[in-house]
Amino acid sequence: MKKTFITILLSLVLTIILTTVALAADLDLVTDTTGTLTDSQVEQLNTRARSISDQYRCDVIILVIDAMDDNAGSYNWAQDIYEQYNLGYGPERSGVMLFLSLAGRDFSLIAHGFGNTAFTDYGKDVMLDDHILPFLRNNRYYEAFSAYLNKAEEYLSMARNGTPFDRHTDPQGQGDSILLKVAVVIFVPLLIAFLICSIWKSQMKTAKMATTACNYIPEGGFQLTNSTDTFLYRTVTRTKVQSSSSGGGTSVNSRGFSGRSGKF
Repeated sequence: MKKTFITILLSLVLTIILTTVALAADLDLVTDTTGTLTDSQVEQLNTRARSISDQYRCDVIILVIDAMDDNAGSYNWAQDIYEQYNLGYGPERSGVMLFLSLAGRDFSLIAHGFGNTAFTDYGKDVMLDDHILPFLRNNRYYEAFSAYLNKAEEYLSMARNGTPFDRHTDPQGQGDSILLKVAVVIFVPLLIAFLICSIWKSQMKTAKMATTACNYIPEGGFQLTNSTDTFLYRTVTRTKVQSSSSGGGTSVNSRGFSGRSGKF
């Protein structure tokens, strides 16, 4: 019985070692261990990833596996793999990695080194929600990875030029902000003026034009015995104080990573 247990244990250890060696040998910027992508697709994505990584000195990585330990979570798995295989470009190991575990439909997008500068928290959200996850949810993996490489190149280009893609540098976001400011400056005052005029007009409906003042003069003439000032209306002007908030940047953990994970 003891001999059988030892044999089984050695077999499991050997299997883990062989799997690790195989993964290390095959690990490229784009690695699919599940066969979801064709060889041609993997090669095309790898060629594009190498070109982007070399141009901007920041590795752009895609890793697809079949299953993982659900208790660990895809975010921890992605970080462990990144560190175990010493991924990333240069001494800072700069990079961004899209990690998928297909069995549980888990994803993680992590960044390290210069990747933390280029891929802000806001940038990751836009990349995932608008460009990657819609394809993944429909099992269109090649399109999702292509969109990932496209956005990665855009973010890296902006970051190398000194303006990382963020809440305040998003061209689409700035366009919406300008339209909102125009609407607030022009239409809100017009609406307030219209409401005030409408209220004043409604309060004057009982007024009628008089041709004489006889109804207001008592017999014996007009005698003023007392006078007071009575204010019928009051106008109050209020100025809203805006609270300041940076609303951008990247949250980096103690291991030097930033990222987001979830299900697709």
